[in-house]
Amino acid sequence: MSYLFLIISILSFTNRRGRIKKLYMPTNFKIQLALVLFSTISHANAAHLNKFADNTSTNNNNTTQNTPKDEPVVAQNNVSSQPGFDFLNSDAPFKYGFNIGDQPVNIQFYGIIDIALANANHSLPANYELPNNLYPYSGAKVNPAVKSRTKWINGGLQDSRFGLKGDVGQFKVMDESFKFVYQFEGGFNPIDFKLNNAAETVADNSGTHANSSLNSDSSLNGEFFARQAWAGVDGGKLGRLTYGTQYNPFFEIFAAYDPNNKADTFSPFGESGTVGGGGGISENARMKNSIKYANTFDTGEHAKVNYALMYEFGNAAGSAHGDGLTAQLGYENSLFGIQFAYDKFTDSVKVATAGIGNPLANDTISASLYNTDATVVTLKWTPTKDLKISGGWEHYQLKPSSDSSLTYSSIFDQTLFGGVANSALKPGYKQDNDVYFIGANFDFSQRMPALTGLTSSIGFYDTKFDAIDGPTTSTNSQGNIDTWTMVTDYKFNKRFDTYFAYTTNHFTGDKYPSATNYANVSTVGTGLRMRF
Repeated sequence: MSYLFLIISILSFTNRRGRIKKLYMPTNFKIQLALVLFSTISHANAAHLNKFADNTSTNNNNTTQNTPKDEPVVAQNNVSSQPGFDFLNSDAPFKYGFNIGDQPVNIQFYGIIDIALANANHSLPANYELPNNLYPYSGAKVNPAVKSRTKWINGGLQDSRFGLKGDVGQFKVMDESFKFVYQFEGGFNPIDFKLNNAAETVADNSGTHANSSLNSDSSLNGEFFARQAWAGVDGGKLGRLTYGTQYNPFFEIFAAYDPNNKADTFSPFGESGTVGGGGGISENARMKNSIKYANTFDTGEHAKVNYALMYEFGNAAGSAHGDGLTAQLGYENSLFGIQFAYDKFTDSVKVATAGIGNPLANDTISASLYNTDATVVTLKWTPTKDLKISGGWEHYQLKPSSDSSLTYSSIFDQTLFGGVANSALKPGYKQDNDVYFIGANFDFSQRMPALTGLTSSIGFYDTKFDAIDGPTTSTNSQGNIDTWTMVTDYKFNKRFDTYFAYTTNHFTGDKYPSATNYANVSTVGTGLRMRF
């Protein structure tokens, strides 16, 4: 299996500072490599099962074979219990385990393919390089290019993805067991097989190409393993220590407590990294060059406490400037759950379109700098097995950056127009923003066994943007978004489910003047998801 790790090392390399950098290659070639990897693991799994069958037959005939000392040997107690390959019902159909000497090794190829047919009542042309190809939560300006659109899209509920994860070896230190763990994950669009690359959508809409398609900043900007790329050590009850590109705890909390499960095209927390994980800046939803310690321990029957600390060296654009710190604490039992987290970032980078109308800005981006503070508190209550009620509050404050300006030739492999990122706010100014949400999820199978697999959820989200406050007050940034979202999902088996979803967003305030903005933007869709 060493060739699998060779593929990973080909896809990324490390510079002298220890930062993982992207290897530049055509996107289609990257996707082909992922498919080759998928095929490799599938063949390895099949060969592995055939070897089990051969060994079992040999053992039944009392035949003894010698195994070279330098070849991995699979423990015999695993041979007899190894199940056959069952794609539809296996928990991990592409998981492969073997031994190197007396050290166990596990590697799993996994993924999600989620395709939906959706209609947006007001939208620019869909952009297939965004993680969510339609973006109703961002609103829509009155523009000839904005119209009702019905499109096949990626990621109605979840961004399509592929990944590798596993663990290597097990060793003891002072009677405590440890193992090496890793996870690498990339996002892509199964409709055109392009990697998620939000920064490129921004560049495509700069200069004279403004409003040619939907565009947004994000933490997914063209890297092969942009979603996750980390490795570390798991010490069991002593906790886990990891380093690399990892989810901000805000992201993980919303994934667990959003009543609509952070649906990528229909929930504000799924559509927007700004409110759904980044604590005010979408690029911070994933923390690059970050070190994380996390642990969970039981406190009684069906109860646990979890906590985490995380530090980012640099900002989303690199390790040279800025930093990020986040902490999480939570408690959950079978009836009740609460999670709290705090974020603090300096010199955060937020990209946007550049030089609207200026042909010199074509295919470039602009960037602003912020310092941010953010807090989130979420609650859930499960009064019965079929009903879960959840809600919470997020507050984030945008402030002037520690450095008034930073020089970059490019950010996320896109040319920075003018070569300088400036603080978005002047000294003494700040903006406070809040998101409140509440909703419920219902599992029909608990009361009606004939409807096993059917769930439905509904949620309300209230997003408030305050005026920029300082020596003077600007109300142009003051606005409100009221969002209702509903999702109904039917699970056929462990691999496939189908869903129907609807979201509507109502925009008010000086940030969304009625003369230039549509007051109501909605999206409805139905899709099919495969998870493996």
